[in-house]
Amino acid sequence: MPSKILVPVDGSANSKRALEKAVTMAKDSSSSVTALYVMEKPPTVYIESQKVLDDAMAKYKKEADAVLDEYEALATGRGVKIEAVMAQGEPATTIVNYTEKGGFDMIVMGSRGRGKITEAVLGSVSSKVLKDAKCPVVIVK
Repeated sequence: MPSKILVPVDGSANSKRALEKAVTMAKDSSSSVTALYVMEKPPTVYIESQKVLDDAMAKYKKEADAVLDEYEALATGRGVKIEAVMAQGEPATTIVNYTEKGGFDMIVMGSRGRGKITEAVLGSVSSKVLKDAKCPVVIVK
């Protein structure tokens, strides 16, 4: 059984189910759980004002904080303490790099997140993580 489980979260129903699965696994094996929210950098090509960009990023960070708070409460309510972390970058690459640097044994993630347009153009984050991760990846639908 894993000792460190990483759960990438984004507020979607599938990421909530992934967290619930990770919490169940952690209770059964005394594993630690970390919820990781990856903030993508917005494309700045169309943003002419730094203030507009700063305001958009502040709103995005507030949303990310709310998601992490909700997931922490969900896990704590089930008797598992989790660490909530926010990172910035391309989601799949950030998730894989964070997993390797943090020495995680397993990734538990939802099969689809909130980025439908990005997924259609670039492929799903879960597919990229599954392909690139060096540890087991559990995909939750």
